[in-house]
Amino acid sequence: MNKILARLLMAAFCSAALPAVQAAGIEEIRFATEAGYPPFEYLSPSGQLQGFDIDIGNEICKRLQAKCVWTDTSFDSLIPGLQARKFDLANSTMTATAARAKVIDFTEPMYIVPVRLAARKGSGLEPTAQSLAGKRVGVQQGTTMETYARQNWAPNGVTVVAYPSYTDAFNDLAGGRVDATFQEAQNAVEGFLTKPAGADFELTGAVITDSAILNEPIAMGLRKGNKKLKNAVDEVLRAMKADGTLQTFADKYFQKDNIRIAP
Repeated sequence: MNKILARLLMAAFCSAALPAVQAAGIEEIRFATEAGYPPFEYLSPSGQLQGFDIDIGNEICKRLQAKCVWTDTSFDSLIPGLQARKFDLANSTMTATAARAKVIDFTEPMYIVPVRLAARKGSGLEPTAQSLAGKRVGVQQGTTMETYARQNWAPNGVTVVAYPSYTDAFNDLAGGRVDATFQEAQNAVEGFLTKPAGADFELTGAVITDSAILNEPIAMGLRKGNKKLKNAVDEVLRAMKADGTLQTFADKYFQKDNIRIAP
């Protein structure tokens, strides 16, 4: 009888000692991302998904002991895809705005990134309606940069050109079809400025600090009411902040001051 009791107590102790995330019972997580946004998410020369957000997603699956399934799709299809149950998490540098939170839920905030203009060297362009009046500015469809530009610049004589991806916007910047692009700073560095086509271009102007929409944190989107997945992922993200994993991933991909981990 004493041996049986001892075994029961030992089993209870071991169960309690297991990390809560291992008890989540999530076998598979379907991620969606738009793989044209380095260093956040992009395709390697061999066609493999890589990047900061991809590392975060894979680490979540590892800690939850779940299978990761990735889908590469356009950014503006992420929210409709979530709602249609095509995937479980939108992990693609998505700003957790109040407008988006009306139709989807968000995970624990992950990080905040500064937004900058990229333009030809010596242009002196600033991210203001006055400086950009009469200019053409490229943005990606469905991003907070597009929202900001259409609200603040378009009514004042700035032509806002929206693209399916920033790759297309950078191609038009190099070809002179737009005067500037407006994106997270590190994306311009990795996706354009360090490449031969970007040799004559640079980040220009100040960082916009007085706009809530451009300074809200990045998080992952998920369907409304998916509490089981949200709770499990939130717990992992908090642990990854606390143990330094998110910062380690950030140091791998970003120049100093181009990202900060959300509190």
